Amino acid sequence: MAAEARERTRLAGTLLARAAAYFVFWVILAGTGTKDLAVGMVTALAAAWMSLSLLPPGELTLRPGRAIGLFLRFLWQSVVAGITVARIALSPVMPLRPGTVAYRTKLPPGNRRLAFMTFASLLPGTLPTGTDDGDLISVHALDDAQPVDDLLAREEAKLTRTFAERTAP
Repeated sequence: MAAEARERTRLAGTLLARAAAYFVFWVILAGTGTKDLAVGMVTALAAAWMSLSLLPPGELTLRPGRAIGLFLRFLWQSVVAGITVARIALSPVMPLRPGTVAYRTKLPPGNRRLAFMTFASLLPGTLPTGTDDGDLISVHALDDAQPVDDLLAREEAKLTRTFAERTAP
C-alpha cells in the first residue's frame, strides 16, 4: 500500500514537472496573453499526460549539470552543422564521397538509442537513417572517408554520461 502511494506521488510529481516545462515552452512560443496562458495550461497538461505513456518516469533520467552542457553543445552543433553542410553543398571544389556507415552502438534498442540518433543527426554531414534490434545504426555520411565511427563514439559517450543510471522500477 505504501509503495503504491509512493508510486502515485512520483507519477504526480513527474506529471507536474513535465507540465511546467511544457508550459514554459508554450509561454516562450505564444506569449503571456490571457487566452494564450489558458490554452497553454490545458495543452501543457495534455502533453504531460500523454508523455507519461510515451516515456515513463525513470526511463531517461538526466543529470542536470551535464544536461545543460549537452544542451549548449546541441545548440552549438546545430549552428556548426548548418554552416558545414551549406559550405559542402555550395562549394564546387569540395570532394564528397557519400555513403552509408554501419555504426556499432553500446546503447540498447529503445529511448536512449533514439535520443542518441536524434543528437547524432546534428553532426555535420551525418544522418542516422535506421537501426536494428542488435547494435547497429545505419548512418548516411556526406563523406564516408571521414572517421564517422570515431565521431559518433565520442558523441555517444557524451550523451551516455548525461543520463543517470537506470533504476529498477
